[in-house]
Amino acid sequence: MKIKKYLHKTLTVATTLAVTATLFTGANVSAATAKTFNYAEALQKSLYFYDAEKCGPGITGGKLEWRGDCHVEDSKIPLIPKNKDSVGTNLSQAFIDKNKAALDPDGDGALDLHGGFHDAGDHVKFGLPQSYAISTLGWGFYEFRDSFKQINEENHMIDILKWGNDYLLRSTFMDKNGEVVAFCYQVGEGNIDHNWWQPPELNKKELVQRPAYLATSENPASDQCADAAAALAINYLNFKDTEPEYAKKCLDTAKALYKFAVKYRGCGYSGGFYNSSFDEDEMSWGAVWLNIATGDHSYIDDITAVNPDGTYKGYLKKIINAPTDNWQNIWVHSWDTVWGGVFAKLAPVTNDPKHWYYFRWNLEYWSGIKHEDPTDGTFMAGTPAGFKVVNTWGSARYNAAAQLCAVVYTKYAGKQDVSDWAQSQMNYILGDNPLNRSYEVGYSDNYAKHPHHRAAHGSKTLSMLDPVEHRHTLWGALVGGPDSKDNHVDETTDFVYNEVAIDYNAGFVGALAGLYKYYGQGQKPLENFPPKEPSSLDFYTEAKLEQENAERTQVTLNIHNETSKPPQFVDGLKLRYFFNISEMLSAGQTIKDVDVQVMYDEAKVIDEKAAAIKGPFAWNEANGDYYIEIDWSGNAFYGDREFQFALVAAQDSNWKTHWDVTNDWSRKNITKTYAINENISVFKNGVKVFGNEPGDGTAGIKPGDLNEDGNIDAIDFALMKKYLLDQTGNIKLEIWDLNKDKEVNVLDLMELKKLLLAANP
Repeated sequence: MKIKKYLHKTLTVATTLAVTATLFTGANVSAATAKTFNYAEALQKSLYFYDAEKCGPGITGGKLEWRGDCHVEDSKIPLIPKNKDSVGTNLSQAFIDKNKAALDPDGDGALDLHGGFHDAGDHVKFGLPQSYAISTLGWGFYEFRDSFKQINEENHMIDILKWGNDYLLRSTFMDKNGEVVAFCYQVGEGNIDHNWWQPPELNKKELVQRPAYLATSENPASDQCADAAAALAINYLNFKDTEPEYAKKCLDTAKALYKFAVKYRGCGYSGGFYNSSFDEDEMSWGAVWLNIATGDHSYIDDITAVNPDGTYKGYLKKIINAPTDNWQNIWVHSWDTVWGGVFAKLAPVTNDPKHWYYFRWNLEYWSGIKHEDPTDGTFMAGTPAGFKVVNTWGSARYNAAAQLCAVVYTKYAGKQDVSDWAQSQMNYILGDNPLNRSYEVGYSDNYAKHPHHRAAHGSKTLSMLDPVEHRHTLWGALVGGPDSKDNHVDETTDFVYNEVAIDYNAGFVGALAGLYKYYGQGQKPLENFPPKEPSSLDFYTEAKLEQENAERTQVTLNIHNETSKPPQFVDGLKLRYFFNISEMLSAGQTIKDVDVQVMYDEAKVIDEKAAAIKGPFAWNEANGDYYIEIDWSGNAFYGDREFQFALVAAQDSNWKTHWDVTNDWSRKNITKTYAINENISVFKNGVKVFGNEPGDGTAGIKPGDLNEDGNIDAIDFALMKKYLLDQTGNIKLEIWDLNKDKEVNVLDLMELKKLLLAANP
């Protein structure tokens, strides 16, 4: 996500008219297309983008195997004024002291602001797009819930709505009287976050500070509060019949937030991202949904009230002088201006012809359908192929939001023409365009494959160019889309053509749900979706030879943590390098005549805990097999770490050396160039996860000594329990199978417990 300062609400009344309004030329995408598009599949996939955007704990093990818990520190944001390191909040110390009971009821000195959604390919939780996305997703679900039921995605959508809804509830701080004291609308700072092109699971809090910004009486943000009130009111409607207690909490919070917004007017902080120029549209958005939720007409009065002279005094005064005046909306329902959504709901509530006119005119402007006024020739220009582009930065998201308004209009007005147009535009998005490219990631064989998204790209080097291809498929994401000439650039670096964001998909999901209702009956979603990604090598070691002669071998090893499902810092990694000294034993020497020397340790160089080199240990002493162990325990890292060592053989009593590498197990196939070496074993927390070892390696090792350290203790018991829980890692049956039934199960755990009790009576 890049700075969007120019996308202010002023576009709705000035800039956009100058750029896009034109006499309609008749260019349009035909609704009757030779291609068939499966709206059930497209809708199904569109939801998974929100699984990719989840923030906080509780993600690991979810619907996308490559996403995991992240930014868990958001649950402990220090309740202090923001310091020079951008740690803390925008609250003054005086405000904190006065409202400590509401802000910090458990007294831990921190705010719990975990959860919610990352904004885009970045990891900030920005206010307006967050609440807009949750409210617009909820709106689409409210209008077309049956579509989600029919494709078996109702529960999935409920999970997404609750994830966002719960975050808004958690972000609202109320006093004992149920009055809002503060509402957090942003966590993170764009100018800090955007320096780190990496998966969110790898964002270290020491590097990526995440300050919190809250609306208060001192720092009003009525635009943010009213937007959140709308989302909570909508989701009250979505949950009132199935979870009445939860729904009531949503509605009570929505009413309190709206009341707070009315009392303290003013737009919130944006840091140069997602600026808001005024709040009347968000106030109207919150009010109209609170009216629908409660039946209280005073909320409508807040929007439409007039002065004695006949001019508006309600929120509509921002855009219309009086009810007798006309107003033509040349923008669209979007994160920065929600008038399109306001009139889509206000018209059915009031049944005022003017409100229906505002709703209908905008759709005629977008679609090219003749205006009710035959003298009005103002329409939006289309691309050569007929796609409507109101702005080239994220053209598809605006178009999709217009489609959502169109299918809602059909639902309440009973006119199909605007939905026919919406279908033609959706077909363009899904692939009926000059590039034959789907702008929904993962839909069809030819789709945009390089969305501007850190987690899906999976870079280890903070570079958008590395790797060249994304490590993961960002299922269902709507990329920015084409420009006014039907061009599109499918490159990770291009955030105009290929950015993705939670506000992009919000209208897209609702539009697909409506189009499925009107045009997709009988279509089926995919089974067993999403597919499992191909297995990958998470842990391994590369090796290369530095120097070697008759008395020494010097090798550099590079141990890798390439976890990607999800990526994670891993502690407790170690490797074993095996060698053989049978030639030295034959000459009367022992393992004490081998010196292990450390030449280089990358961890130490980059100011991490140094790796520990241990051994040599006997593996098969009679055979002359030994190994050394290099242990990174206490150093949780991601990526790779180099370590260079030398094995140096001492001379015998006759001043001769007997060093022979031809029988060294791990020395096989090592050259001057790095290559993966399967004869160097890697362990994670005592369980082998990579590599082969010479023989069975069990000679002299007691059954039950699972980590082979010479002791049978609580560490071995913990290793057995962990293995029984996840069944991952390679084990040595001869050591782990204590009851000798050729399986490792709970019976072996019981036998191990007996050994421990016997050793510690």
